[in-house]
Amino acid sequence: MKSFYRCVSLIAVLAPLSSSAQDANLWAYSCDHFLHGACLRIPSGMSVNYEAPADFGLHRVQVEGREVVLVYEGDAPSRRPADTHADLKLTAPGYQLSAFKVSEGKSVRYDLHVSSAKSEVMPLHLVARTTGAVEQAALAAVLGGFRVCSFKRNRTDQTLVCPRRSMWGQALSEWATGRASAKVPAE
Repeated sequence: MKSFYRCVSLIAVLAPLSSSAQDANLWAYSCDHFLHGACLRIPSGMSVNYEAPADFGLHRVQVEGREVVLVYEGDAPSRRPADTHADLKLTAPGYQLSAFKVSEGKSVRYDLHVSSAKSEVMPLHLVARTTGAVEQAALAAVLGGFRVCSFKRNRTDQTLVCPRRSMWGQALSEWATGRASAKVPAE
């Protein structure tokens, strides 16, 4: 019986570690939440609320009732911050991401704009605000699981095809936490 309790204790200790290890590099795992032209791997303990108030969509990623990031998908995203240069620019075939980080008092606002060269793909605008290291780490985890997808179309069907690994995830995660950005791997 002692060995049974030891085994259960070991599993109880290791289970949260595997979840934390997964959240540390969500760019290596497949998506579990899909948008129009993109997808996310949602970190453990977080949820997504989706709204379609009009001809656009809002995806709110939350943890413990607090919004971590808002993803707007539609044809009228908020404008990019005026007179500022992107802190981070990433490209993928047919896509461009420009990321901005602006200090506003005790908080930091993050704006990520994703656009496509294809007119049928709606732009995305990811918006977040952090006030400390815990919120920053949650945002970094979500951004680590973000990736752009493409559509395969024929006469009768349309399929969203997403890469298994995020080519931008590690760079976005490191940018959100202020660590030096790693080289973005080719997909």
